[in-house]
Amino acid sequence: MIEISESGMIFGAYEDDRVFRIEISKLHDKIGNRIKVVEFILMRKQNELDFIEAKSSSPKPIQDSEEKVEKFNKYIEEITDKFIHSFNLYYSAILGKNNHYNEISSKFLDLNNSILNFKFILVIKNHKEEWLVPILNALKRNLAYHNTIWKSDVIVVNEEIAKKYNLIKVNS
Repeated sequence: MIEISESGMIFGAYEDDRVFRIEISKLHDKIGNRIKVVEFILMRKQNELDFIEAKSSSPKPIQDSEEKVEKFNKYIEEITDKFIHSFNLYYSAILGKNNHYNEISSKFLDLNNSILNFKFILVIKNHKEEWLVPILNALKRNLAYHNTIWKSDVIVVNEEIAKKYNLIKVNS
């Protein structure tokens, strides 16, 4: 079993062969630093891949100044890039375009990709529930083309909701 500590939260415990720690992988290291990636990819269910990004905070989507709007938009763009880059990097390894250095377990390699469900999950520590909706809406807008093509879902939760869904440990 593996636990992953990110942004002041402890994710897991998960079976080792159901997690690909893309952020600390040789695959990511060899590709280069311009590729932004999520913390890890999780196979929670047999036909589901969750791309998990953790943040300790986020800018509030307050429209009272151009600077705050720009900061929020930049945050959304960064998260969007992490989801898309991770998806592309993962599939470049699965399809043999990039060496995965035997870091991806056979459970991932044996998946029937034609029936997989994809979830892009952002977990924000100590975030009020009412602050989640604007972030979710902005990410859905940015990822609309991907969600249409791949039928992926975007989920934004705080630490309390993540605990209810057993993404993070209750005592984290």
